Amino acid sequence: MQYLKKITFICLCTLLISCGDNTTVSPLKDVSSISIDDTNISIYATQAAKTLTATLTYNDGTTVNASADLLWASSASGVFNASTASIVATSNGGDANLSIDYKSTFNDFTAVHVKKLLTINYSDLNISDVGTPQTIYVSGNYENNETNITMENNILWSVDSNATITDINATQITLTVDYNVTSIELRATLFNATIYAEDFNKTFN
Repeated sequence: MQYLKKITFICLCTLLISCGDNTTVSPLKDVSSISIDDTNISIYATQAAKTLTATLTYNDGTTVNASADLLWASSASGVFNASTASIVATSNGGDANLSIDYKSTFNDFTAVHVKKLLTINYSDLNISDVGTPQTIYVSGNYENNETNITMENNILWSVDSNATITDINATQITLTVDYNVTSIELRATLFNATIYAEDFNKTFN
């Protein structure tokens, strides 16, 4: 009787093991390529960070947005910086390459051009209107005759002691004129505190 039980137990184990061997697991997909979705990218020197996307393609033809899983890099940090799926200008004009990398096996790159700020448009200011907040509208003139571009990023606004800035956004500066002044200098420094700093100041009389 004991012998029969042992035989039954062995047969049962063999059956379970055999069933386990026949169990199939879906294989992991192999990556065939990665690519940046945009090509020949351009950004303005005063533009906020630009978000990008990248696609990972598997060997079965399916794709997925892999932007957050890749290593993004700039070939010249003095032109623009790259972080995960975004770029931002670091100087007033220039060209460099943006590259992506997946596990040091797959990579892609594309050119990035930073558009140069040439001048800033300033609306008028009435310096005789003292003590009242006034709005100065500002916009950028860029290469290739592009105008009325908002000033979102990379620019430091300040004013001399004859006025006080009370508000700043991408298109306007609100300031209050002090008493008994003959002129006011509104300062706009692009890439302040870097070797690429440029001034676009305006004096109001």
